[in-house]
Amino acid sequence: MVNMYFNLVLHSHLPYVKKAGRWPFGEEWFFEAMLETYIPLSMVFYNLKNKGVDFHITLGVTPVLAEQLYDPYMIYETEKYIEERILLAEEDYENFKKEGRKEADLSRFYIEFYKNILKNFREKFSRNLLKFWGDLQREGNLEIITSSATHAYLPLLRRPSSIYAQIFTGKEAYKRHFKTEPKGIWLPECAYKPGLEKFLEELGLKYFFVDTHSILGGEALSYPDFKKVDIGRSILKPYYVADSNVVVFGRHERTSMQVWSAEWGYPGDGVYREFHKKAEKSGIQYWRIVSKSIDLGKKELYEPEVARNRALEHAKHFVGLLEEEGKENEGIITAMYDTELFGHWWFEGIIFLEKVFELINESKIVKSISPSKYLELYSPKEKINIPESSWGRGGKHEVWLNKDTEGLWEKIYEVEEKMEEIAMIDANSLWEEKVLKQMAREKLLLESSDWPFLITTGQARDYGYNRFYQHLDHFNKLLGLLKIKEPKVEEFSILKSLEEKDSLFPYIDYRIFRRR
Repeated sequence: MVNMYFNLVLHSHLPYVKKAGRWPFGEEWFFEAMLETYIPLSMVFYNLKNKGVDFHITLGVTPVLAEQLYDPYMIYETEKYIEERILLAEEDYENFKKEGRKEADLSRFYIEFYKNILKNFREKFSRNLLKFWGDLQREGNLEIITSSATHAYLPLLRRPSSIYAQIFTGKEAYKRHFKTEPKGIWLPECAYKPGLEKFLEELGLKYFFVDTHSILGGEALSYPDFKKVDIGRSILKPYYVADSNVVVFGRHERTSMQVWSAEWGYPGDGVYREFHKKAEKSGIQYWRIVSKSIDLGKKELYEPEVARNRALEHAKHFVGLLEEEGKENEGIITAMYDTELFGHWWFEGIIFLEKVFELINESKIVKSISPSKYLELYSPKEKINIPESSWGRGGKHEVWLNKDTEGLWEKIYEVEEKMEEIAMIDANSLWEEKVLKQMAREKLLLESSDWPFLITTGQARDYGYNRFYQHLDHFNKLLGLLKIKEPKVEEFSILKSLEEKDSLFPYIDYRIFRRR
């Protein structure tokens, strides 16, 4: 008898990087994610279907990522990138072979790995992952959810028009790519503030997700810990939010952190591939973790077969945790992860996922399920109020709003007010219409949560600042162009260059930014 359902939520997102730098920051982020996560994950889905496994996964695809997955330029450059990786691995192989080094066998492993990825991308998926994922949604294996257009951090936006425009644009992009209405939404960074559910309800979105402490109460500390307060709620069931018909699911802390944590979770195991040590020229990772306490220079050679077997063991252990929970309780376990964890950050995570769903398919205690299917079977019985919160450090907004980023938000608030004002314009010419549409795109890109995140974490501090102020500069340039009634060739060239670079959301309507 099935006592427990398992809802795996994969949050797929990358910032908009088209023609915005290549290496070390920019388009290469997208190419790496395609090579190590999105294409391999699609192969997992393909394999599970071929094996007759009845699997159900919630796949979040942010609109800004979907636009890049559909962009001919990004797809063409992805293929070139993978071809380059093959050549680099072949060059490594020749060099290692001449030197009599053991790394030569690993180079051959990577050559075959890259070639297989490229072959499947071309032949199995016809270079169109969105279509493949959409087909799996129609067959009932995936439930694809949307997000705000550019992964904006919604609680910190000041104007209701901005929140509405982000969610509306995200929903419209979803409909264009997947030919259906989205049922659920990923609120970026699981960031919620009271009242957001009203926007979701207005736009027909049925559910969203928050972090553990948002449901159970208490204070978020450094994960996996948080200060618990017993307020009589369960993380194993969904709830209606406030006085709306929108439902919230909370992250199950134990299963999430068992996979998420590099410190005590699976990804930190010593036999797995070391992410941070790379060959000087090719950038290929030939070493294993061994221990997080030793220097990169002392890392030992990676053994793919040993790592594969460990991933299979960890999959068995993980399903055992699910069944253990199912023997003691009933309900739904919602485990939420960034999709890029699997394959990119945790190389063997792709193997792990495929085995997890094979084992769940055999289990008598736990079964995978989509959120909407679970809600069909078990409607929530309670309404709750959720505090302003996120899944970021401290459980609030400090990662995105702090002394290093407060200046960005001041500029965003100025642009919010200006956009409400100019959105009242009824364009009298094709020129005005095109300028206003591009202003809408630049505003959405300006609001991306990625820029303050990169600044705060230090991962790409200068890049985060530069991208933010580039989009602010674009917006202001367009504001100047809007005042020109008879544009010349020079003005048309400026507009065209921005349209080609920041070309997402082709059917955007600037009027959605009008004051609400």
